[in-house]
Amino acid sequence: MELHDLTQYLQRLPAVERRVPVTFDRERFKIGSHTEVIATLMARLSPVTAELVGNPAVVLILVYPHDGTSTVLMTRRAATLRHHPREVSFPDGAAEPGETLAQTALRETYEEVGIEPADVELIGLLGSGAVRVSGRSFSCVVGHAPTRPSIRTSIDEVEEVVELPLSIVGSSDYFSELWYSNSMGWGLFHFFVRRPDLIWGASARLLVDLLAILE
Repeated sequence: MELHDLTQYLQRLPAVERRVPVTFDRERFKIGSHTEVIATLMARLSPVTAELVGNPAVVLILVYPHDGTSTVLMTRRAATLRHHPREVSFPDGAAEPGETLAQTALRETYEEVGIEPADVELIGLLGSGAVRVSGRSFSCVVGHAPTRPSIRTSIDEVEEVVELPLSIVGSSDYFSELWYSNSMGWGLFHFFVRRPDLIWGASARLLVDLLAILE
């Protein structure tokens, strides 16, 4: 979704109540040094085991130092893709038969942005979820690169790489939440504005989960 689509999308949400910082305290949110960020993630995330993929897809959140702060790698998906074209998301993809979580995460990241699996250290599992629009379930793995990795995008899958400094995305200038109600009850909609993009849906929920761990 692009930024100019935000108003139309929000108008379709019934009974929007208010913007509230309910997931973490964004006014007091502050990222420590990159070393502290990685140490916190290692201490709080469950380790990635050699188990086979339980969900159809795996997402990788790659954290690395860039311009003096911890940064996460996202991509703007190619406009020619059938599903979620031009949306900003983390590298992800379907597991192949017999693959482990680690193998799927590293392979899909290499296919999309050309980062060598040997350059990524997997830290742990952030959790699992589902894409509300399609219903497709996924597992999310967090990885670390000690330096900014060499990136080579696949033109068939990626329009552009989007690098997000964690030091700013949790601030009120970039992050908002909305409570809304529908026939299923109350729901919470997260979104991050990074012009010209709007990060929303499952990708925004994963970012919120990551920031909550680092709070």
